[in-house]
Amino acid sequence: MKKLMIIGALAALGALGAVVTLAPLQSAAQAQAQIAQAQVRTASFIVDNMTCATCPITVRTAMSRVDGVRSVEVDFESKRATVTYDAGRATPEAIAAASTNAGYPARLVTPAS
Repeated sequence: MKKLMIIGALAALGALGAVVTLAPLQSAAQAQAQIAQAQVRTASFIVDNMTCATCPITVRTAMSRVDGVRSVEVDFESKRATVTYDAGRATPEAIAAASTNAGYPARLVTPAS
């Protein structure tokens, strides 16, 4: 109903010769998605003590359990983990601590981007 009233009012202004430009309305879900996307960060860590092919599974599981972590990729060969997380809910320090507490000390090698 409000949209119809607004459209009617704008049409009346247009009939009077006023220039009216309508910007597309953004839904609340779209606005939240943009805000969430703006807080997504990626950080890389060096992970120590990985000695076998199953160690990365433990590291990935520990890091994934941190609230706000979206994805974790662990490379056994390079001893690195790349984590994508929501900066509003997780920090690189918390992610590194989770791995360290699981027995695999992790340290940040690239600042969050």
